[in-house]
Amino acid sequence: MKKYTCILVLVLWAMSCNTKDYKEPKNNQSNEWTFATAKTIAQFRASMSSTTAQKIGDNIVISGFVIANDRTGNFYKQIIIDDGTGAIPILLDAYNLYNDFPIGAKVYLKCKGLYSNYFYKLPHISFMVDDKGVSASIPFHLWGQYIFKSDSVKMMQPIVVSLQDAMKAKPELYNRLVTINDVQLEDTNTRMYALHPDLTAATSFNLADCAQSLLAVRTSGYASFRNNIPPKGRGDFTAIYTVFNNTPQLVLRDTTDVQLVDARCF
Repeated sequence: MKKYTCILVLVLWAMSCNTKDYKEPKNNQSNEWTFATAKTIAQFRASMSSTTAQKIGDNIVISGFVIANDRTGNFYKQIIIDDGTGAIPILLDAYNLYNDFPIGAKVYLKCKGLYSNYFYKLPHISFMVDDKGVSASIPFHLWGQYIFKSDSVKMMQPIVVSLQDAMKAKPELYNRLVTINDVQLEDTNTRMYALHPDLTAATSFNLADCAQSLLAVRTSGYASFRNNIPPKGRGDFTAIYTVFNNTPQLVLRDTTDVQLVDARCF
């Protein structure tokens, strides 16, 4: 009987160790949270090194609402949060993050001990950075030390930007949800959003406005919608605004963000 009692205790202990609590941090939960300094994401971005990885030594907390996750596979092991002043990805080492962090969920991040870094000039937050400058995601078993989820929900509205403005690589828009109005696919022969990942990791096609200015859309070969055929009409295109070095590009969350239903202009 004692043997079975010990086994039961061990099972219950293991279950309790694997239980995660991402609820909103209260002042009485932790002295570190009590004395932490809240910053907007824009303030945090302004404090980052302009080019290199940097360990965050100050006791800073940022928060924001999830505007992108890994539900369709076009974003990998990350969520992006936006607080209305700016947006930033958080690299998290797990799959199916959308179950814990759906679009609209409010997330708090304790930044001390993490790293701010850039991926070809696109800022993000990670767990650590190796000697080659490569970022590592926050391990699942350490999430409870850094990340908490509130019961608050807010669907952030996209920022409306013209295609010609979006072509200028605007840092204040990096990682933010934007809508580009009055655009269409440059090439009506575009057959799918992305090729199979055995052929290439990601595929690009161009959006064009009626003046034939161009902006790239980049889609992972692992996206669940990669085989879908993009609509050939003209209209609104909503996506996450990113940059690769100095080249702006859009990354889709889902094809429901593509509303190209009007007649083309060329």
